[in-house]
Amino acid sequence: MNLQHLRYAVEVDNAHSITLAAEKLYMNQPNLSRAIRELESGLGFTVFNRTPRGIIPTAQGEEFLHYARSILSQFDEMVARYEEKDTKEPAFRLSVPRASYIASAFCRFAAALHGKITLDYKETNALRAIRNVSEDNFDLGIVRYQAIYEKYFLNTFREKKLQYRDIWSFRYLITLREDLPLARKPFIDQQELENWVELSHGDTYVPSLPQREIKVHNPNNALRIYDRASQFELLRALPKAYMWASPIPNEQLKLYGLVQRPGRKQSALYKDVLIFQKQYMLSPLGEHFLEELEKEKKGLTPKETGRP
Repeated sequence: MNLQHLRYAVEVDNAHSITLAAEKLYMNQPNLSRAIRELESGLGFTVFNRTPRGIIPTAQGEEFLHYARSILSQFDEMVARYEEKDTKEPAFRLSVPRASYIASAFCRFAAALHGKITLDYKETNALRAIRNVSEDNFDLGIVRYQAIYEKYFLNTFREKKLQYRDIWSFRYLITLREDLPLARKPFIDQQELENWVELSHGDTYVPSLPQREIKVHNPNNALRIYDRASQFELLRALPKAYMWASPIPNEQLKLYGLVQRPGRKQSALYKDVLIFQKQYMLSPLGEHFLEELEKEKKGLTPKETGRP
């Protein structure tokens, strides 16, 4: 048994779920289950019972968890007392969805700093962005969600004691090579893409929402990718490939020889929302980044924002 085992047990107790605890700990669920079994084996008693209501501690487990929390609290207090705080580099941390206009704004923002500060720029899904800001001390986050789920997300922001501010609303567009015949049409029917390869990101799920939120339009001919750079290279290389994407700046579209067109059937309305902790006052760095973001957003034409 070690401190890591104690942290695992406390996190499982907080989440009442091995799966949710594993996600919080950024580890695989089987590895966390194995670690809990090792802990229980070393202790000689069962810490958790598995029930239809989730993972709950046994009587002995509750006593153990009380001591585990006390030990971890004292250890963290000791580390905080003696670590060299003044040696830490200043940092600015952002957690955002995969979005080309945000990436472009961040590039200009970073270039203006001339390497004077450490920057963390993490592209991830909505729930992870919320966690990064509410629990992991990210300065700012941008959360993307379908407008029909706004009530759920606003309640989550309030529950996590986060401030929030609308950035904009938009509709996804079909992105494809500009030299293809379909690219010359003002609108594209989904049936015209029936035999095409659809690119989609494989890890932008929001677990608490219905599966239809992440369903691709063409599941029989899909190509899942996990970083934003690959999408442009693949769209340029494959003769019949397309992707539903948020509005992309003209500069990037021209660089890769791409265009964006609305679907004939209007796509769902999405929102990008800025979040930050309630006690956080926007710093000059935060204001600078938001200024660059606003410039990038204003540079998108009406056609790009998906308003047919």
